[in-house]
Amino acid sequence: MINSDVNPEFINSFLDYSATVLNKSINSVKEYNYDLNMFFKFLKIHLKMTKETDFSKIYIKDFNADRLKDITLNDINAFLSYLALNQRKQTSY
Repeated sequence: MINSDVNPEFINSFLDYSATVLNKSINSVKEYNYDLNMFFKFLKIHLKMTKETDFSKIYIKDFNADRLKDITLNDINAFLSYLALNQRKQTSY
């Protein structure tokens, strides 16, 4: 189940669109939600919008859709680098 109460409205709109118009499966929509939540939590740290570093404690509902236009390719690449680094850490055990 997706807890849409913690998402910004633009994420919920995208998830609804994916489920209804694009006819994505509920599992795909859940994964989109998970990935988008992780991305926006990362952005809040990366863009210095929070001092919290524990993803489970970062609140993204207040992420304003107007900030989307400020996201750069460098921000996306930093997120991909973060994911790759964490993947290597998990597989090195």
